Amino acid sequence: MIQKISEYANELKLLLYAIFIYLEMDTGIVKVLFYLMIMDTFLGVTKTIVLNNHFTFKKLAVGFVSKLAVLLIPTALALMSKGLNYNFNWFVTVVMDLLIVSDGISIISNIIAIKTKKEVENFDAMTLILKSVRNGLIQIFKKLLITIDPKFHIEK
Repeated sequence: MIQKISEYANELKLLLYAIFIYLEMDTGIVKVLFYLMIMDTFLGVTKTIVLNNHFTFKKLAVGFVSKLAVLLIPTALALMSKGLNYNFNWFVTVVMDLLIVSDGISIISNIIAIKTKKEVENFDAMTLILKSVRNGLIQIFKKLLITIDPKFHIEK
């Protein structure tokens, strides 16, 4: 399986670039986010080993896949933007910037934990980002409903 994927790595990369370009997403920001995710994963594994915590490749795979799934958030926003013919580009960029900051904080926390050999308390920035994206989309949807039907009343 891995051999097949490596044979088509360039084609897969080209497909991803084409998707991001079609969705008018900044490929430079996507690259930075992807590299930060890889660094964070590597440092997370290192931290786990240094702190003598239980490590499994299954846990590593699940963690990495969940990090890659985070890229679906801005991609979904960009797809909604295209589908609704509404300009969400600023929102997509803000979400990607927040994801970059979140991964940066995680990297710094991992480095501190490795250096001090003690677990560092880390707040769950990703959940906060996801909730704020969700709330922002709900507000946009409500404004859209009011535009369509001015009689629509929003319950607060």
